[in-house]
Amino acid sequence: MRKTLTLSIITVIALNGANIDEAFKSGKASGQLRTVYLSQDNAIDTDTYGTSLGGILKYESGEWNGLKLGVAAYISQKVGFATGDEAKANNDLFANNAQSYAYVGEAYADYTMGDLNLKIGRQLLDTPFAQTDDIRMHPNTFEAAIATYSGWDKTTLIGGYVKRFAGYDSGDDISKFKRFDGFDSKGVTVLGIMNESIENFKAQGWMYGIDNMANAIYADAIYSLPLSETMGLELSAQAANFSEKSGSGLDGNVYGIATAFNYSALRLSAAYNTSSSDNGKVISNGFGGGPYFTSMEEMTIDGYEDAKACQLSAELDLADAGIEGLKLSGQYGTFKSTPMDIKVKEVDFIATYAINEALSAEMSYAMVNDKNKNTFDNNGTPDDGGYDRLLVRLSYNF
Repeated sequence: MRKTLTLSIITVIALNGANIDEAFKSGKASGQLRTVYLSQDNAIDTDTYGTSLGGILKYESGEWNGLKLGVAAYISQKVGFATGDEAKANNDLFANNAQSYAYVGEAYADYTMGDLNLKIGRQLLDTPFAQTDDIRMHPNTFEAAIATYSGWDKTTLIGGYVKRFAGYDSGDDISKFKRFDGFDSKGVTVLGIMNESIENFKAQGWMYGIDNMANAIYADAIYSLPLSETMGLELSAQAANFSEKSGSGLDGNVYGIATAFNYSALRLSAAYNTSSSDNGKVISNGFGGGPYFTSMEEMTIDGYEDAKACQLSAELDLADAGIEGLKLSGQYGTFKSTPMDIKVKEVDFIATYAINEALSAEMSYAMVNDKNKNTFDNNGTPDDGGYDRLLVRLSYNF
């Protein structure tokens, strides 16, 4: 499919004699400078911390016969004096062994013809089970060929093939593009539909064919009910199914419900997820942070057998108090798997501040309380426990 789409774009280019020099001259350079500090205070293991300075440098050409070309370098440079030694360095911000990295995170051809868009190469992708999940230095990016059609009223169709990905969720050495989850998977076929044709109602459905791992189906719907000019209610539901392939252990069903109440600057919400799997089987986030309503800063139901999760949250927008762009939130979540003898509680405090159009700051403090401290490794040492994690991130867009 990828070769066919590439040849189609090349054919269009060859048939049109427009001046490509103008497209490159009208191109735009952009980027983001980002610095991140991360520390993790572990209940049992060695505490870790790290600081990185880097970001994204990107160039995208102007449009030429519907075609644009883009490339972006993703950079993370370790700040040595603010990062732990080999034993205490937090590797979430770096390549293997807490090493700085630089790699080509995006390199794509983006072709638009009417309501049809084709994008081929390394790119940002946001779908329920393959998503950017931008929670550390850089978002996940994917090697993919994706077609998007928006010719129907308030309906979008998406289809394509995803081969590899890099980033925080990709596993060891986040700067390397790699196959999915170590199962030697050749890639993922993706099909999706999103619809907003009914007032105050949004729905989407997706199908994934993950080579050597599973077939997956996902759907969700959100209904917004305005109660007044300053008050509203949201009701949401979701469902997912994984069908195992090649003994991957990925199999089961997920269901979720959520509700949110908005009153002026305050938003209160509650969510619940439950999953069911055969003995020894689990469900997954996919390739990213996952779509589940109960996901926290750290914990999700990914990798759980017969999971049950609850979340309560509150968010306050301080714009009405004269601090435009500042939002404060708190979350409380519980995660349980009886077959796996797991019970975890998490409390999060989050602050985000959009200082202006270019500069923003984020801070999150997550407290993960692992209540299974009665399990031990072969040496009689407790092999699990909770941790507290602090993340501070500053971003400047240009």
